[in-house]
Amino acid sequence: MEQLVRQQLLDRAALLFRQVGVRLPHEEQLAAALDCTPAEFRQLFGSKENLLFAITEHNLVRQREEHAELFANLDTPAECLVGLLRYSLNELRQAPNYDYHIMRTQYPRSWQLISDHLSGYTGALLVRLLQGGISQGQFRANLDARLIAHIILAQFSLVLNEELFPPDQLDVSVVYRNIFAPYVRGLCTPAGLHVVASHFERL
Repeated sequence: MEQLVRQQLLDRAALLFRQVGVRLPHEEQLAAALDCTPAEFRQLFGSKENLLFAITEHNLVRQREEHAELFANLDTPAECLVGLLRYSLNELRQAPNYDYHIMRTQYPRSWQLISDHLSGYTGALLVRLLQGGISQGQFRANLDARLIAHIILAQFSLVLNEELFPPDQLDVSVVYRNIFAPYVRGLCTPAGLHVVASHFERL
């Protein structure tokens, strides 16, 4: 029961961070938003930093589970790759003020979780989808799957570079779409483009 209550509080806190970003709410505001006293907040989570770490960990588990559900309803590696693109784009659209640059500079433990997730889970997933798409003729045969996966991860870091794309001036989801949609299209063979055409239309 205690674990269930904690999880419900994490879900509420995650929604708050999605709405206002990680920079603004201090621990007293977080406690009030979760209907607990500052003392209860510290007993449950210890600090805002610990809370953000727990939320980040929970979000990454949720994303992996939702990826599995997404791929179960898609037939080809190319569809899965474009589906992953659309999924990530929707995640960014739902959290336009998340302040990833603040996480990187002020909450390094949470940022390291994201970095490890990208380099480990996401990197391996991209290689698998690219290799599958190449073998099935959906992606160009001369592609190096591991290099392309590395480039895609580097592009994601580029999307979150606030010096190049200031978040107060540019919507990060728009930047993401304009970087990734043309690039992934360029990986496809004519047959692959035919397979994913309807998925690109929904981006």
